[in-house]
Amino acid sequence: MKTMARWMFFAAGFLCAVAPIGIAAAGGAPSGFVGVEQDSAGIWWFTSPDGKPFLSFGINHVEPVYWQSPNNKAFVLDTYGPELFAPDGTFRDGSPAADRWAQRVAESFQSLGFNTFGFHTSPLQSLRSAGSLYHVVLLDIPVPWGWNMSRTELVRAFQRRPTDVFAEDFAAVARANAAEVAKPRANDPQVLGYVYTDGPPWTVEDDKNQSLHAKLSDAEKIVHPWCLALMSLPAEAQGKQAWLAMMQERYSSPEEAGKTYGASAKSWDDLAARTAWASVVDAAKAAQDSRMFLERIMRQWYAVRRDAIRQYDRNHLILGDKLNMNRDSRFPAELIRNLHVMREYVDVVNVQYYGVFGSQRETLELLYRESQKPILNGDTTFNPMWKDDDPDMAGYYRQLGGTFEAELRKLFSLPYFIGWHHCGYMRGLRLPYRSALESGNRSAAADYEKKGRTFREGFFTESEEPIKPLTVPLGRAISSCEVLHRASSTSDNQRKKEMQ
Repeated sequence: MKTMARWMFFAAGFLCAVAPIGIAAAGGAPSGFVGVEQDSAGIWWFTSPDGKPFLSFGINHVEPVYWQSPNNKAFVLDTYGPELFAPDGTFRDGSPAADRWAQRVAESFQSLGFNTFGFHTSPLQSLRSAGSLYHVVLLDIPVPWGWNMSRTELVRAFQRRPTDVFAEDFAAVARANAAEVAKPRANDPQVLGYVYTDGPPWTVEDDKNQSLHAKLSDAEKIVHPWCLALMSLPAEAQGKQAWLAMMQERYSSPEEAGKTYGASAKSWDDLAARTAWASVVDAAKAAQDSRMFLERIMRQWYAVRRDAIRQYDRNHLILGDKLNMNRDSRFPAELIRNLHVMREYVDVVNVQYYGVFGSQRETLELLYRESQKPILNGDTTFNPMWKDDDPDMAGYYRQLGGTFEAELRKLFSLPYFIGWHHCGYMRGLRLPYRSALESGNRSAAADYEKKGRTFREGFFTESEEPIKPLTVPLGRAISSCEVLHRASSTSDNQRKKEMQ
């Protein structure tokens, strides 16, 4: 079969092209770039460009939009002047006003011990030039998924954009993106590492709205949406050929393969020509087909992205996707399989995980055990969706500050936990609430006010004053974490004995 032969030739050539490339960061020798290493006591660290071990404390959502809220306009005008924003609201990156803004932000970061601009931070030249802070760099290419999408949403999204990771077009997009973003930063010592997307759909959660889920076909309910999208492509598509190659490994004949899905097939070409899949006769076999093909999709996704970066930059860490542990932790068997695929292609396991140490501990241990990679929590807070209407806000902040202090110390007492990036810098108005105010939609605005969900989580007020009941204990915790981390090998072993 000619199409199958073309696919096998392409796959063999590609696998040779993406042989693993190591990061020269071990042993504490200066490399000129951020690396990772495990020291002689078994403790993991980031390593600075001059070879010194460090932990990454970062903040996300340093975005100019929070300096445009209705209730901090006067402060912004007074502090930075009218030239910070253009009349149409565009941030004037690189202007003297923007440089003053970025310098003030950097000083606020460093006053608490933070050293990294995280995943969700505007990629502004002014911020890159402010101080010696590290930067997480986003390699953003179009994908069908959004954060925390349900099965129904993913099915529809992949129908609109199948995203054939086996196609040369996808590799070309990844290379172009790396050329635009990674190539200019290849020699930048302030880059912490490269990230991809937010919450990739390696696990899929079925809809809480059961009426929507009930409308899905049997195939849509069982087969992973990305797998279903590629097996529904035309015969000549590389993704379809990759699926057929797997099916030929799993089934002795096209007839047998077709029976799983209630499809009549006398030849593999018959299956290749089929672009509509609704039925499932053997749910167990279909689910296993899906799991195996998803692993191949994942491997291709990570290999192509890694290879594109390494074409232009062999110096910096690959942090990969920000895995949504708030969801994925509920599917440990799938999570283990996923880690076994991706660990070859990333230098750090990068997650989003909310909640206190006790709720994260078991999953963090699983992540490290199955990947043998250090862990960065790249987007977190201990109490998501802070209150902003508590009658005793001072008391609420004191309690929250105490939580930050206690929980940070516990996390960095793990020998493989090397970074913590908070989901918010400034208590600016949340964008949906601000939009409701600006559009005059009092009903929507009142709903946010009723829920007490009008402000983003953050350690500084809208006039950039530190919220001291938070920042004082937070600063104490950060200053103590390196000492705690150095002793973490012993403390972690002791903790394991206590748990037995």
